[in-house]
Amino acid sequence: MKKINVLLAGLLISSLLFTGCKKEKIVTEPGAYENGIFVVNETMTNSTISFISKDYNQVENGIFNNVNGESLGDQAQSISFSGDNAYIMVCNSNKIEVVDKNTMERKVTIAAQLEKPRYMATASGDIAFVSCWGDTGDANDDYIATINTSNNTVIGQIPVPLGPEKIIANDNYAFVAHKGAWGNNNIVSVIDLGTRQVSNTIQVSDKPESMVLENHFLWVLCTGTAWGTETAGAIYKIDIDNNFNIVRQYQFATTQHPQNLCYDNGKLYYNLNNQAFKMDPNDTTLPTNVFIDNVPAYNMEAKDGKLYVTDAKNYTSEGDVIIYDLSTGNEVARKTVGIIPGDLSFNF
Repeated sequence: MKKINVLLAGLLISSLLFTGCKKEKIVTEPGAYENGIFVVNETMTNSTISFISKDYNQVENGIFNNVNGESLGDQAQSISFSGDNAYIMVCNSNKIEVVDKNTMERKVTIAAQLEKPRYMATASGDIAFVSCWGDTGDANDDYIATINTSNNTVIGQIPVPLGPEKIIANDNYAFVAHKGAWGNNNIVSVIDLGTRQVSNTIQVSDKPESMVLENHFLWVLCTGTAWGTETAGAIYKIDIDNNFNIVRQYQFATTQHPQNLCYDNGKLYYNLNNQAFKMDPNDTTLPTNVFIDNVPAYNMEAKDGKLYVTDAKNYTSEGDVIIYDLSTGNEVARKTVGIIPGDLSFNF
């Protein structure tokens, strides 16, 4: 009996020593990427996805590549969820990679009828809408692709004006911000989810860049044009229950170009000149006090009392995701991710 115990002990020690010498493996079993944040790194030709755990203790870069053994593609733009799936829009590769949102294992690639896919919004049922630039040399071929998420096929296209970008949806409508692709535009298209056609067009300022839904209002931030004939940024409050009337316009100076409007716990946030500002939806004027200084936001999202900022740095080296506490404005974490970190999605 003693000989057997000694033998077993020796095998156990050898196993532990061997395990300790091995290179740490990437964990890809089911549930590996639950409770965390996906970061889309937009690098041309070799885009990647990073994962940051909700407690900020775990960071893993290149998770699509690690799990599936191949490159994601050329300029991933955004990631969205529908059911158990995550949909990764890969703009220059003209495809959407559909993966399990908890393991990052590829389920299917959607490539038919997609040209320059940008952002996705999921409506009720099994329908999602994806903004597509089409041929960037043709100003008249932009469209919204309609996708059946039950079988992950494109089932239709809705023609829209130049440069559809961010898209969000409620129970009745999808709203599309037309930033203008490589050109310029100044409208928001309203798609009726019943007819799946454009039912209204809302004219705003140049380059509507981000949107949020707050109660019965659509908020639209326009960056304005920073080159050529410079135009001012603006924020619009639009009543979606009353003929899409513009309730209020918040006007910036001609040389001011705000970005990244987001919303959390009854407050709106945006960034301007590397500073974050906070405003109440009932405010009649823009805030004058800086909420958080030195915020180098390439992208910015607010969720559950935290402000998540991506810093693309010099666009050639690894960037950061910086997390701030919205109750204090203090930085609580800073994590290194891939090159040109952009879109953020929360799997929790």
